[in-house]
Amino acid sequence: MRHLPYVLLLATIACAGGEKPSADTTASAPATPNVVTVIANDFAYTAPDTIPSGMTTFRLVNQGQQIHHVTIQRVGEGKTFADYSEAMKALKPGAPLPTWITEEGGPNPPAPNDTTSVTQEMQPGTYVLICFVDTPDRVPHFAKGMVRPLIVTPSSTASAPAPTEDVKVVMKEYAWEITPALTAGRHTLKVENAGAQAHEFFIVKLHEGKTPEDMGKWAATYQGPPPGTAMGGLTGMRPGGVSWVDVNLTPGNYMMICFVPDAKDGKGHMQHGMVLPFTIS
Repeated sequence: MRHLPYVLLLATIACAGGEKPSADTTASAPATPNVVTVIANDFAYTAPDTIPSGMTTFRLVNQGQQIHHVTIQRVGEGKTFADYSEAMKALKPGAPLPTWITEEGGPNPPAPNDTTSVTQEMQPGTYVLICFVDTPDRVPHFAKGMVRPLIVTPSSTASAPAPTEDVKVVMKEYAWEITPALTAGRHTLKVENAGAQAHEFFIVKLHEGKTPEDMGKWAATYQGPPPGTAMGGLTGMRPGGVSWVDVNLTPGNYMMICFVPDAKDGKGHMQHGMVLPFTIS
């Protein structure tokens, strides 16, 4: 879920920090993924500085009053968080990311006081956790401090197996293929990006009487209460990337949205038609 150019990444990125809880891992029991808990407040993350490589579940706990997500970006070999900071400050509006920065997914927003999770294979390297959610004053959350580095170190144990999915989601330009159709209840979605550029999906459950058009109008300004409840999803994922997303759907009207800026014109993919209303009965 991303709306503004990276150029607004100001000096806050260089000094971003926060508390550093340990990653919840069990090195001797690789049958299940490592669990990394990221706590989001207004406007900071509490997260570990270092985690082991391998299959990892990122559990996002929103303790703030606003919605927050975690976009995971990988910094290329030989580059540092300082290099990332300088590159972001120099990036022009609508310009593509440097080729040494890749989008690696992450959990899209749960509602305040709720939790969402995404599982994916993490390779050793330098990463960044960042929140691109916008505000009415057009100062996105990362410019208010929601950005921090994450180092993934080589693990001495075998990686846990991937989760078992019951629904498959394929992302491409500018749509999702979902098989079988989503139904009420808990699901594990295997999400693959088969497109030529990064994509995401953000799930919103619309409030009674609200429409997809209401959601579109709200997302353009962030003024007033949102017309729906954030239900999670997957943040921007590079072409070829794979993640597993846990969702719990109750009856109602929903939307799936991709806000990732287009590689050609910089407009959000939502403006290219990457929006999917659906109903759960």
